[in-house]
Amino acid sequence: SMNTFDEKWKEYARTSTDYEQCESFMHLHLGIDAKGLPEDLWPQFAVVRDWKKPIESEGNVMIVAIPSLLDSSLAPEGKHVIHAYTAGNEPISLWKDMQRGTPEYDALKKERSQVLWQALEQVIPDVQSRVEVEMVGTPLTHARFLRRNNGTYGPLVRAGEGTLPGHTTPVPKLFLCGDSTFPGIGVPAVAAGGTICANTISSLDSHFKTLAAMGF
Repeated sequence: SMNTFDEKWKEYARTSTDYEQCESFMHLHLGIDAKGLPEDLWPQFAVVRDWKKPIESEGNVMIVAIPSLLDSSLAPEGKHVIHAYTAGNEPISLWKDMQRGTPEYDALKKERSQVLWQALEQVIPDVQSRVEVEMVGTPLTHARFLRRNNGTYGPLVRAGEGTLPGHTTPVPKLFLCGDSTFPGIGVPAVAAGGTICANTISSLDSHFKTLAAMGF
């Protein structure tokens, strides 16, 4: 009956959204002059400020990627692109009342991005003097461009304390995928979730037949 369906849907909606939120990120997107840089730079690495603190501790773990080391077409000759970010540990609460474009917002961006500059300077000490393009991202950037609630990284499920919802719903033929479903946040997890969802809808054999018909 409709009442039974409504009850199932309400219960599904409640249990599917009743999760804590992860914190957010600070980002540095840079274009730099690569002249004289060492040839043995790592294309991606992590910087940990204190190994005794949890990974989610504020500003404790940062990831740095220099993808133009692997693909020179990503930057003009003699230049590099860099993406540095805090690993999902930027407190959302710090940005709750901020408005983009205000002096207060710009000041907080500068303040909160300092840990990223410090991480980069461990590998490229003169990085700030090399900068030709600089863009700083905040939780508000996440909220604006990625439509993330409060700029969150995604739903928080602690190991051993639960799991994210699967890909079926109470609505016949309505399937869900993405980082709010199993197995969770991050590009590899979302790709795996999409595969699980596709295989739920159609068998692996039928996928191979479709690919063959398409010439793959």
